[in-house]
Amino acid sequence: MGDVSGYLAYLPPVLWRDDPVPGAPAQPGAEARLALGAMLRIFEKVATGIPDGVPLLHGDPETAHEHQALTAEIAELHRLFDPWTTPAQFLPWLASWVALEFPTLQGRPLWEEYQRRKVTAEIAQIYRLRGRKAGLNQYLELYAVGTARPRVCVDDGTRLLGVVPRPGHLCEVTALVSQGPVVTGAQVRSEGLTRPWCVAAGADGGLFVGDVGLPDGAPVPLPSRVWHLDAAGRYDLAGTPSRPAPLAPDTPNLKDVMAIAVRPARDAAAETAYVLTRTGRLFAVPAPFRGVPATPVTTLSTTGTPVWMVAMTVDPATGDLLVLDRGGRPPQPAVPVIITVRPNPLAVTRTKLTSVAEPLSLAVDAGGTLLLGDGGEQEPSGPQQFAGNLLRIDRRTTPWTETKLLPAANPLVAPTAIARTRDGTTYVLDVGLKPLSPSVTDPFICPVAEHAAVHALDLRASPPTLVRTTRPGEFVYPTGMVAVGDRLVVSDPGQPEVAGLEPYWGRVRPFQFDVSIHFTDSRLPADLDDRKRVLDQAVGNISSIVTEQKPAHTVWTLSTSIL
Repeated sequence: MGDVSGYLAYLPPVLWRDDPVPGAPAQPGAEARLALGAMLRIFEKVATGIPDGVPLLHGDPETAHEHQALTAEIAELHRLFDPWTTPAQFLPWLASWVALEFPTLQGRPLWEEYQRRKVTAEIAQIYRLRGRKAGLNQYLELYAVGTARPRVCVDDGTRLLGVVPRPGHLCEVTALVSQGPVVTGAQVRSEGLTRPWCVAAGADGGLFVGDVGLPDGAPVPLPSRVWHLDAAGRYDLAGTPSRPAPLAPDTPNLKDVMAIAVRPARDAAAETAYVLTRTGRLFAVPAPFRGVPATPVTTLSTTGTPVWMVAMTVDPATGDLLVLDRGGRPPQPAVPVIITVRPNPLAVTRTKLTSVAEPLSLAVDAGGTLLLGDGGEQEPSGPQQFAGNLLRIDRRTTPWTETKLLPAANPLVAPTAIARTRDGTTYVLDVGLKPLSPSVTDPFICPVAEHAAVHALDLRASPPTLVRTTRPGEFVYPTGMVAVGDRLVVSDPGQPEVAGLEPYWGRVRPFQFDVSIHFTDSRLPADLDDRKRVLDQAVGNISSIVTEQKPAHTVWTLSTSIL
């Protein structure tokens, strides 16, 4: 019975008991007829399958493809509606269910199969966030999976951001301060936080923010300021009607603020906020801060020696200020120095660093050692120089000991801030761009262009490890970070201005935002014509997405370059 259908068991025997035995010679004079069991075997093969080694083929003989039995196909029908398991030929049909069309160029698909599956799987959830920055960020991130993989950042004017770390999860990032100055035309009706470069915290959790304002020559006069905010991000107010009031607004030379450090009250001295300018001018604003003038402390520049201040912190053990000086403006080679300032009586000492290529950030670690963020070679000659690093500096030895903590291959690119939360976890803020300062040749095509991020640093591991804790697109160009209890506060001045572009208008005009697009040079074709085609295509797709998905009441500007 091996050549007859098993379906005969479900039929009355009277229908098939007189059938000829398969394979037996026909009786003389008997009519040739197909036995019922043999006929049903055909249907059984198609419907439920028979393990006889004969494939089931569908289609023309030349293009036929094998398929499973109908019951097996029906049992796996649900897989057709899953973007990750449906056959590739079904993806356009499934994408049409979520109003999605895959882009093509001259009839050829532009996306690889993985990107088509990813976008189809996630687009419906993003539709729910339409009109919000989070939705636009996620939409752009889906479309940026291709070969060029540009770094796309939406600057909606959020100046300070709150980051709430959650071990084992991506951090929640929220807007702490998004309200800036009130401007009508070129007239400033009320000042406000514009482009914050640095942030520090006081003993009560209040925030001190250094604001670089708008560049000289901008149509709107918004100078560099220092702001004091409460822990919730509310301004100090003054005047009638009440308006945001900066600290020490009448202090001359308080320009280009790059770092702020708060020295706790000690030795009968009140809590004091120290303000450092890029050129090395150091000012002090003691408590209660509001209405108190900024007192010049010293000038850290020396005749004939270029300076370029990048960071400042307080040594909690001694109360000394520790200032990180790059030693010359980029792209000049760095000659890094740590300047120790003892405020009272004033004493200044300088210690040269020998293992640092591009100093970007400084923090005091447990035990009094220092952690220094190094951006590494800013014009790397190859992938081996793409990463940044962290250095531990031990001041107990003479000379100081400088030790790199991370392997050459690590996720850091430009570590601009280091902070430790109340639970003892150290976090590193990374801009993700190399070079950090926009290049004069092409500021938007970089050796490295990755999304800015906050990383959790585990110093107990050997070697120490970094885990990214924020989603892509949360920051534009973050340069400062401070821990307030279990929360991190990040300052983001937005895309730096470059020749021919003014990316700061979203900071002073309501309902306007900026989109900056950076490309990694090695991900672009070497041929100039092919490169221009890829750049045009990427920028065109992104522009179309932003125009379609942005809130209806907004306008936007583009910051990028096209060959």
